Amino acid sequence: MAWVESAVVYYLRTMVHRIEPYQIHPLPLIGSLGQAELVREAATLIMLLMVGLLAGRNWRSRLGYSALAFGIWDIFYYIFLKILCGWPHSLWDWDILFLLPLPWWGPVLAPVSIALLMILWGTLVSTWEISLGDDPSEWKGWILNFLGVSLALYVFMADSLDVAGRGVNVLRDVLPASFNWPLFSLALFLMATPILQVIRRLEQQRRGDAASVFDYQRWIEHFVRNREHRPEPDWTASINLPPKIYSLLLRSLEQFQLGDGGGPASLIAWDAHRFRDSTAQMRTLVDLWFGEEREHSRLLGCAVDRLGGKRISSHWSFTAFCLCRRALGVRFELQVLLLTEITSTAYYRLLQRHSPIPAMAAMCGLILRDEAGHIAFHRDRLASKGRSPAGLLGALWAAQFRVYGYAAATMLWVNHGKCLTRLGATTAEFYEEVNLELGRFLRLLGTVNPVPYREPVTSLLAPSAGSGEVISR
Repeated sequence: MAWVESAVVYYLRTMVHRIEPYQIHPLPLIGSLGQAELVREAATLIMLLMVGLLAGRNWRSRLGYSALAFGIWDIFYYIFLKILCGWPHSLWDWDILFLLPLPWWGPVLAPVSIALLMILWGTLVSTWEISLGDDPSEWKGWILNFLGVSLALYVFMADSLDVAGRGVNVLRDVLPASFNWPLFSLALFLMATPILQVIRRLEQQRRGDAASVFDYQRWIEHFVRNREHRPEPDWTASINLPPKIYSLLLRSLEQFQLGDGGGPASLIAWDAHRFRDSTAQMRTLVDLWFGEEREHSRLLGCAVDRLGGKRISSHWSFTAFCLCRRALGVRFELQVLLLTEITSTAYYRLLQRHSPIPAMAAMCGLILRDEAGHIAFHRDRLASKGRSPAGLLGALWAAQFRVYGYAAATMLWVNHGKCLTRLGATTAEFYEEVNLELGRFLRLLGTVNPVPYREPVTSLLAPSAGSGEVISR
């Protein structure tokens, strides 16, 4: 049908000497042929709709096949027209796209972009069975799509609308001077809303199929058991630090004391109750998790006291961190907290490795032990929801996870890199640790049958050759 369409257009344009549609008098009077062309265009749309009605099993797949047929037809129309007469020369050539109810004008790239959206949506809804349930957001997506279609139609017919009241002869001679790409891009984005909804629904179904039962009791027992065998670092031991390191280390520890449970040791997002109160067991787990964060703050506070510093109650970076957590919702907050724990693991590991203070190394060992459990807890939580780095959607999620992880690591290095550098660490060493932790998290998340978390077996009192492995597997 695309070949038939391009052949008919080729015949008509040859008859009126308008192979190039963008020229003076683009729509000359051609008698009854004009009326026949209008009916032919309407008949083509009916035919494409019938393809979908015959091929589909329900209303959604029928519309999907119709959209798929329309998109393929539109793109191959231009391909065959290029073969027949050498036009269009490029995707930027102007074309008369349609005549109903007024002439539509636009660069070839514009209808091709819409055709690609139709092919993508049609493929998704005709290939996969999508369970919509009682999704209240679907109608919103179609409203946005309708708004996008209306905006696109306006952009295509803007010049024709300007002269619509000045007679048919003026309308036939319209030649647009420019195309409103910003408004059309917005229209294209709005038209893509149903595609995004379908992808989200397929991802939810995939995650639901892959989801496992989250073992609340195992993690409650872990947090309770983790309170045992926690030897307090010897804060009375002598400290011998060069002055150039002393102030930097103290400032770094003060900030971590505030961030690791010294501030609001709880979920603070505006919708935090959705996660925290989802079950009584989850509420208990959240309390136990943040209880360990308060313990970190206590340990760091002891280190600050031993160095003769003062515990701070505010810092610009922590204030900005809390504002984002509150405003962007609990899902964002949980990911940010997880990434903070992953990047903090790199900080504590370097501090343990390079600190000349035995009590500081022992403190880092205790905190690393807890952070290993926190990260494993979040990994199991995400796995129980079907989250995995496998597949296209999983790869996209993993990509954004890494991007945000490196962003969090960079913020940490900006605030604490000078301290770690003075202790003997390097930027490359820090990012190597961050990359190791992010990669390990995603690799274990993608494991079909992940090995259960076990207590780390490395020494808590001093760094060792194996202290980098805080999860024994």
